[in-house]
Amino acid sequence: MGREKMKIKKIANVAARQVTLTKRRKGLFKKAEELSILCDAEIGLLIISSSSITPIHFFTYATTSMKDIIERYNLHSKNLDELKQPSELQLVRDSNKEVAEKSHQL
Repeated sequence: MGREKMKIKKIANVAARQVTLTKRRKGLFKKAEELSILCDAEIGLLIISSSSITPIHFFTYATTSMKDIIERYNLHSKNLDELKQPSELQLVRDSNKEVAEKSHQL
């Protein structure tokens, strides 16, 4: 007989919540490491925990350095934003097509 499906909701007991965080964090880090090895991917994982019994804790996992991963992400996200905006050359081509279509209609 299998385990009963657990409903996902906040754990009320603070101590039980911390234990669950510790166990699941380890599992998540292990999966991130496996994924990075299997797929040759750079992975950065940041977990921020704040509970009433402990101050804020940061847990990080990175295949290289977290700083390098964040810088690479920022660089690529800026490039993606630039790609989404049409270039001047594309705007000129589009306006030339419109002029040609209007001329053809006339």
